[in-house]
Amino acid sequence: MDVPASLLRYAEPGHGIAPAEDLLRLPGFWPAWFGQCWGGPAERPELFGADGADVDAAAQSLYETSEVWPALRIPMAGKHLLWIVLRNLPEDGGVDYLLTHPDWTRDAPLASIEGHFSGPGLSWLELIAVADGAPADAEGVRDPARRLLLLLPAFGDADVPVAAAVSRVAVALTAVGADAERAPAVARVLLDHPFWDGPSWAVPGESPLSGGRERPGPLAVCDGRHSPRTVPSGPGGLTAAQARALAAALTGAPPR
Repeated sequence: MDVPASLLRYAEPGHGIAPAEDLLRLPGFWPAWFGQCWGGPAERPELFGADGADVDAAAQSLYETSEVWPALRIPMAGKHLLWIVLRNLPEDGGVDYLLTHPDWTRDAPLASIEGHFSGPGLSWLELIAVADGAPADAEGVRDPARRLLLLLPAFGDADVPVAAAVSRVAVALTAVGADAERAPAVARVLLDHPFWDGPSWAVPGESPLSGGRERPGPLAVCDGRHSPRTVPSGPGGLTAAQARALAAALTGAPPR
């Protein structure tokens, strides 16, 4: 799959973007991946059957490849594609979650993990729906456990069913090689995001001034002040039709 033109414009001059799902095979990938937010897993790589050298090698491949930025693709319903781009600029590095669609003229930012962070971009219900909703034969990451864990840094929600969430994340961690007995404790750490403190999500109702000509968009709105999803049009200012289609892709519901 070619990189969308919108992402080529997003990349800084002199830098490119390339799919890099092969990085998921590195022994130290998961400790290095979680280290960007939570730190602890990177300091205890043995939880994932790795060692310090594995984590260093994975971190170098993930965060020090500056000429061509690695990207992990999460295919979604309705031809939406979420690109997780490791923006490896020497003075402005970060991990960007960017939504694309063949009919969009630009990408829509969902979250950024960096010093000037942006997010969350997903509620708990959306996180689970996207993790479980890989289209058949799509390019990119299709395994539900890996999708869930890759999306966790972009997630934040005050209304989380704690016991079910810990169980679900622990199962995903075990699926990628984490120690089964210690996976629930790691899951609790990962569900406590250090960048945003559990903002709430709600689907806006129809305005009484609309006259009923336009159905209310089903795209949930976040009350977190750092989230790109604080307006009903969603990230990037989508049209009403685009917002409805994205809502369907994020929730697994039929388009409205």
